[in-house]
Amino acid sequence: MTFESGRALVIGVGSYMHMPWVDIPISVDDARAVKKRLIDTETCGYLPEQVKLMHDGSARKADILQALDELKESKPGDTVIVFYCGHGEYGTDGNYYLTSHDTKLDGGKIKAGSGVSETELFDKLRQIPAKRLLLLFNACHSGELSSDLGLQPGRSFGDVSLPDKSRVALLSTGEGRIIITASRPQQRSWIGLDKISIFTKALVHGLGGAGYVSNNNGTISAFGLYEHIYFEVREAAEALGKEQEPELTVLRGVGPFPVALYKGASEVGAFDFAEALPEDTVVHEVSAKKSERLAKNVIKQIEAGGEKSVAAETIRDSIVSTGDDTVIQKGKYNIKIDKASGMAIGDGATVLTHHDSDEE
Repeated sequence: MTFESGRALVIGVGSYMHMPWVDIPISVDDARAVKKRLIDTETCGYLPEQVKLMHDGSARKADILQALDELKESKPGDTVIVFYCGHGEYGTDGNYYLTSHDTKLDGGKIKAGSGVSETELFDKLRQIPAKRLLLLFNACHSGELSSDLGLQPGRSFGDVSLPDKSRVALLSTGEGRIIITASRPQQRSWIGLDKISIFTKALVHGLGGAGYVSNNNGTISAFGLYEHIYFEVREAAEALGKEQEPELTVLRGVGPFPVALYKGASEVGAFDFAEALPEDTVVHEVSAKKSERLAKNVIKQIEAGGEKSVAAETIRDSIVSTGDDTVIQKGKYNIKIDKASGMAIGDGATVLTHHDSDEE
């Protein structure tokens, strides 16, 4: 039996074109392990053509954004999984970024625009029609990107993945959004002693129906999967003498949904949507109002970067014009204003509209 309604985008950014000293090869191993489990006919039952794996050279920023665009082909009744493993860090523009193969650093921070920003991620996710979207992030940032990150047993990825405000805002990108991050904000996500990180190992085990995962009438539920991940990761971290607790973020009142077949079930019954949130775990329930409030701020950024916008690092002694009723500004000091009339800024500045220019 196959889980035909399942689609997945699996990303493991293990190498970097412009900063090879922060390579984390285990991210690729993690991503490969997740895909292998999802398309396993004896467990999850995803169709191979509906699971896209991206890593290294195929995980440039443009490639990742294009792959997210392709998820717009999903149907409302589908289940979509997005798994990301790599670095996460703040950029020079103050935004949080998931790094890509072609990410650049500037002064120890991500160079603005050279990774997948939280704003871009939000914009892509809100275009996905599927009402069952599970986001899995093992993307932790730290103040310094260590030269041996990922190369030694027991080393840490960093501090935390998506900031709290970003996770909360992402819940408003559509119905049925659930986010699982590898650790709590104040903790780190540990690699451990195996070929894949302890978070991904727990995820793969859970998707295989192991441990704490319960059988929801032939399927694995998002809540059941999280419960297994939480306890396996916590125990694995304790064995290393560390502390790590994966966190689930969900809108208050939103229930679980099926994410895969349970151990390759050949017969699936009615899914129990009344399944309760797991107890004794780290669940962050968010009100819809709070999520919508934070989402509005993100939407404003998207609209500010619309099709008639101009972005440039440096412009000197030049005129930039764009859009209908373009305003052309000349003078020592210039500023781009969406629409203006009779306005002059700076020493000897003049403002000419196309209408005035035509009359001359």
